[in-house]
Amino acid sequence: MKCIIIEDDKMSREILELFISKHPKLQLVGHFENPLDAITFLKSNDIDLIFLDVEMPEMTGIEFINTLNDILPKVIVTTSHSEFAVEAFKYNVSGYLLKPIHFDQFSLAVKKAEKKETNTNELEFKDNVIFIKEAKTITKVDKSEIKLIECIGDYVNLFSKDKKFTIHSSMKAIEQRFPKEKYLRVHRSFIIRIDAIEDIEDDTITMGAKLIPIGKTYKSQIYKRLNIL
Repeated sequence: MKCIIIEDDKMSREILELFISKHPKLQLVGHFENPLDAITFLKSNDIDLIFLDVEMPEMTGIEFINTLNDILPKVIVTTSHSEFAVEAFKYNVSGYLLKPIHFDQFSLAVKKAEKKETNTNELEFKDNVIFIKEAKTITKVDKSEIKLIECIGDYVNLFSKDKKFTIHSSMKAIEQRFPKEKYLRVHRSFIIRIDAIEDIEDDTITMGAKLIPIGKTYKSQIYKRLNIL
């Protein structure tokens, strides 16, 4: 997993750099003292994981998460106060590390983040169909029947015309499985099949009785894909 560190304290940053260098599945591609610099970097680089300090002077970790909500990768927050970590979990972070950070705690947090990214065992794909496991039943569904994909925490809902299927997976993992020419990411939490879009008003897509918000970081991409005149 490609990762970055956002940490204004030099000693904490160096400890994280050391731990990342020891972990076989992590590749450090950048570190930042200022979250504003990290925002610029993230808009043009594909990152899997961020180690994010919660308490920073110019912008707190929570403010950073809110700013990049639509394009935010997985986040492990670091903090000296456990109450800040509890607050961060409201924003669907993957884990937290309480300072001073120890390597065993670090490795466990990374393992949990990695598991969230790769746990798609309830959903198997064969060509143009999906096999979805619910309890003891495995249902075959044609991909074209899936009109809307919605992420809620560690779960993803797949909506067909008449049914909703819920699986334990990440949005990123699901997005990679559906053809980009037919499906469009419109928000951090929503992917929609293009031919299911009925109309767009302001920052909202209508699909039947559903109103789907458009994330501000996706808006220009959506207009370009839809070839709006």
